[in-house]
Amino acid sequence: MYIEMDCPCKGKNLDKMLQPGILISLFHEDKYGYSIIRDLEENPMFDGTSPDKTGVYRYLKRMEASGYLVSRWEFEEDNNTPRKIYSITDKGRSCLSNWKATLLEYASSVADLVEKIDRTVAAG
Repeated sequence: MYIEMDCPCKGKNLDKMLQPGILISLFHEDKYGYSIIRDLEENPMFDGTSPDKTGVYRYLKRMEASGYLVSRWEFEEDNNTPRKIYSITDKGRSCLSNWKATLLEYASSVADLVEKIDRTVAAG
């Protein structure tokens, strides 16, 4: 059986999982974009691959506009280069709790779907 590598059936088009990954990354500590991207690389949804950096920064901007994050500029001590530091808001914390409930429900639905696939394939 041939499966295209970029096919959604391979689970590679789950960009919506950026939001909970970013919220998890910022839950305990304010971070700049590159640090968030490194955290996302360790997220099981990315399977050790680096997410699209431009897409992550675009998503950070969208999340900030929606009130899930706030940002501020800080200067590095060694060369006065500014970098944007992101922080999670109360709305972002609430959103992460909602993600947990949604994903638990989704996991149950996926388990049911897998069971139906098994029955369908077994029936020939």
